[in-house]
Amino acid sequence: MPRVDPFVSIQQWRLSLYCGASLAISRFLDGIDTGLLPGWARDLEYERSRLRPVRLRFYTYDQKGDAAVRVCLQQVTPTRVRGGPVQVLRHSLTGDTGQIGRLVAELVSGCVMPAASVNGIRYTRPTFGPRSVCTPNTEMLFNRLADIADGSWPLDDQAKKAWDELVSGCLAEHVAIDGAELCRWFAESGWTPDTSKVLTDHFFKDSEWLAQQLAVLAP
Repeated sequence: MPRVDPFVSIQQWRLSLYCGASLAISRFLDGIDTGLLPGWARDLEYERSRLRPVRLRFYTYDQKGDAAVRVCLQQVTPTRVRGGPVQVLRHSLTGDTGQIGRLVAELVSGCVMPAASVNGIRYTRPTFGPRSVCTPNTEMLFNRLADIADGSWPLDDQAKKAWDELVSGCLAEHVAIDGAELCRWFAESGWTPDTSKVLTDHFFKDSEWLAQQLAVLAP
């Protein structure tokens, strides 16, 4: 039997996206609070110390003699929640470094996913595959566009501004994006399959147009 990497769950948490109607999202978050596994608690004191506590929820596992970890959920819009940072507060006294990953995986499978299922929340992990190369900054721009547009098409003025920043940012940082992976990323970020194909075509056309304009302006 292949060995499961316990740290995969941490990466998956940070990539996780939960989408649904605003009321369903509220119920989803409340469902997490009421369905926390033994040892887990919502860290209200830590939340109050953040700059935007109303948008952030932190959950902490801290048991004597065991590892301690704090995870974050960020409500980026009324209809979208993203997994946030995972903070290791203490490693297990037994030296088992994989315990952190297992704790996160148990929280997801035993609490978060049931709350999502009950409330009709769509769960995805928008990410690019091995044929694409993105920088952290361009990944942030992609996510920003997705959160502003929230699956809508055509893009409104605010989303168009985020789109232009994305296209120019990708060109400036020389990223390499595979078309099929980009189309899948759009679909996993909330757009319909047909709109995802349209957005993919627009991305490459706009990137080519901008590159040509910059070439003309170059000395």
